[in-house]
Amino acid sequence: MNILCIDQFTQNGGAQRCLTDLLPAFLERRWSVHLSAPGAGSVLSTARALGVEIHMFHSHSYRNGQKSSLDLLRYGHDLIRVTRTIRRLASNHDIKLLYVNGPRFLPAAAIVARSSSIPLIFHCHNRVVQSAAISALRSALRLSDANVIACCKYVAEPIRNCLPEEQVSIVYNGVAAVQPQPATSPRTGPTIGVIGRIEEEKGQLAFAIAARSVLKQRPNCRFLIIGAPLFSGSAYLERVIQASYGLPIEFLGWQDDIGKVLASLDLLVVPSSPIDATTRVIVEAFAAGVPVVAFPSGGIPEVLLDEQTGFLARAHTPEALAVRTIAVLSMPKERVQSVVDLARKRWRENYTLDAYRDRVLEVISRVVGRSQCMACKTVGTKVHA
Repeated sequence: MNILCIDQFTQNGGAQRCLTDLLPAFLERRWSVHLSAPGAGSVLSTARALGVEIHMFHSHSYRNGQKSSLDLLRYGHDLIRVTRTIRRLASNHDIKLLYVNGPRFLPAAAIVARSSSIPLIFHCHNRVVQSAAISALRSALRLSDANVIACCKYVAEPIRNCLPEEQVSIVYNGVAAVQPQPATSPRTGPTIGVIGRIEEEKGQLAFAIAARSVLKQRPNCRFLIIGAPLFSGSAYLERVIQASYGLPIEFLGWQDDIGKVLASLDLLVVPSSPIDATTRVIVEAFAAGVPVVAFPSGGIPEVLLDEQTGFLARAHTPEALAVRTIAVLSMPKERVQSVVDLARKRWRENYTLDAYRDRVLEVISRVVGRSQCMACKTVGTKVHA
């Protein structure tokens, strides 16, 4: 089978890592895999090394959030060009499935899917919140009669009522084993970190503000901010740096070795905004045996159960985050370890990379099989007529 994957970014955000995790499973099925995305980036380098055929196209750069009138004009022009590119690739490579890994170019793919009778799967990693974007998303899904893979129930909510129930599947992220590693140097106190792209949705500012409160009661703590602004400007990063002034907070930038990063932490904090999804790093912490304190945001409570597989703050405020962090640091080690052990058990049962791949492949097989059956019925009807 020939499959065309379409992504809106080429840097390794969480959604892009989910896609590159799937590519080996696609290739093991002996599928001919093509990846189309704007410009160059680490995602394309990874895919090319695996043997995926790469097709780059031009698109303007857009920041997350509200778009200006000029952005909307540029986006309309980009959609026309991307639609032509997808149509050409679909025709030249006899594509049997369009796999769209983000909402930005879904309308373009939907037009091609509808006109060429190619099944389309939309992998939804984030909740769409702007009314205009939700309307465009629903229209594209209806137009293409798409199937949706959502990373959690929370992100699926805005689109559930525009498609039949059987065409929306919840597939939680899965990650490979992260082997616990010994600390490389002795620690004088707990090391607490936040990991992820630096932008408001990920809450590094709340982390920095909470750190100031934590230090008043636990002055021996050390804090790490691991990540970089990938899909937005540096303004938010500057705010975080200013809030961190005078505090023992280190900015380590983007790190590819998640096992090494997690090994440096005694506690992972996930201060995501209310619209975030499940966040991949939580499952990675489960696999690595690192306790997690998080805001009860978006889809996070679907995978992190308070006092069972992690610890949830009582509110979305830096003060509540500090209170919960101090409480966990003050708990008996045996209590924290029991939560860590259950989290790792849940990872083995539900969130491994193999389980994630198997569930996605199951959806693809169902969608392609349904499309082939419909095509056979159509041919049979024409012959009979």
